Amino acid sequence: MKNITFRGHYRAIIANAIVLGAILLSAGAQAQTLNVALYPYVPRIDQFQAAITAAWSKVHPEVQLNFLKSEVWRDGHYVKVWDGGYEKDPPKEAHVYVFDAMFFEQFRTNNFLEAMKPSEIENPGDFLPYARQAVIVDGNYYAIPQLGCANILFYNVNDTPIANATTISQLQSATNQCTYTSEIPPDRRGLMLDMHGPVTNASLYLDIAHSVNGTYPLPQPTQPDATFIGDQKTMLNISSFWNINSKNPDGYIRGVWYSQGYGRAFMGFTETMSEMTPEALATINFKVMPLSNTTTKQPLFFVDAVGVNKPNVVNPVIRALAVELANLIAATGTVVASFEGTSPNQNPQYLMSVRESVFQNLEKRYPIYGRMHSLAQASNPLAFKLNASARTWLNEAGTKVRQQVRSNYVCGCDETADRTIMNNVDAQGVCPAVCAKYGAAWNGQWTNRPPAPGSVCGCNACPISLAN
Repeated sequence: MKNITFRGHYRAIIANAIVLGAILLSAGAQAQTLNVALYPYVPRIDQFQAAITAAWSKVHPEVQLNFLKSEVWRDGHYVKVWDGGYEKDPPKEAHVYVFDAMFFEQFRTNNFLEAMKPSEIENPGDFLPYARQAVIVDGNYYAIPQLGCANILFYNVNDTPIANATTISQLQSATNQCTYTSEIPPDRRGLMLDMHGPVTNASLYLDIAHSVNGTYPLPQPTQPDATFIGDQKTMLNISSFWNINSKNPDGYIRGVWYSQGYGRAFMGFTETMSEMTPEALATINFKVMPLSNTTTKQPLFFVDAVGVNKPNVVNPVIRALAVELANLIAATGTVVASFEGTSPNQNPQYLMSVRESVFQNLEKRYPIYGRMHSLAQASNPLAFKLNASARTWLNEAGTKVRQQVRSNYVCGCDETADRTIMNNVDAQGVCPAVCAKYGAAWNGQWTNRPPAPGSVCGCNACPISLAN
């Protein structure tokens, strides 16, 4: 009986081995390529691809990586494939993708995120607490943090009034309002920031609300609160209608303008510094943007995280490879290689890290990273996360917020004249008609001076319909 039992057991082992071997061969054939969708809104995405490819080829040269484009040319126009989650779900073919964690619950609820045990995450204690907590549910990791960012105010290191401003009213007093009406400030005056799209408006609104009441998890109201809208309107008033509402394909353009001598301060993300001149970087300071008249105790920081696409990793071998790749994308060495300057005169990407070790590595060569590290630690932030209806709420609320913030704007707008204005007398014959086209009256101001696009007239109202 023992021999029969042994032979039966042996046959079972052989049969299982054959089945397992077939699974592995099948999985290996399927896993010759892993499809990756990176977060597209970074200064140099090609550098991320190169760093990830180099690291991956050392551990799995037999498995190719296919980086999905954020958009493709199709039927005579560009079609968006992946945008980090703001309008699109993860690409169906992606095994691994990087997304804005404000959509974490939406993607988790819709089974786009594979659960990973803590033992599957490399060096989890190295993550900043807010980023680590953002991706854990019931003890499992549903993504791995890679990048961070926050609404940051940039200003000259010697600008004491702005440095001391801890509320939006103090910032308004320091900069004044209605100091320019063009898209680009004529000199070192006013605030610059992007408030064009509905997602930007809605997320900024929630950031303001949280700075006032500290409520967390973040509520997603159906109707905006007038107090928070008022704080957001203050930002518009100390900027200009066109600076905030003009859609520019370069997300870092305000940093470029600041480098060129325009604007007293601007609000943006740390990576904007990647586009700034060495001269500007030598004189710049930054802090978390004061959003309301309450001093924020725990500001909101954003997290971009690496997810494993659950529908595509049913096979255990493919899952193991995808989890390994997700860890590699977020690993210290890969992130450092993705961030750093690739030539002696090139700025690093100045993206914010969510790993202590990345900050510690980069601050040795780039002192600004040391200041970013101190800011992240001192802020003790919370992650900007929404519930499972995130995208629907952002678009619906963002449209309402944008409309209410733009209404009854107090500062007026510049409008391009039909021809060159020769002098003050000539302006009186040109500008009233220019402003009338937009249902506005001329406020008596005009200029031919750069950065104005030719001759412009100052009008006492703004064509809101043209800013959508």
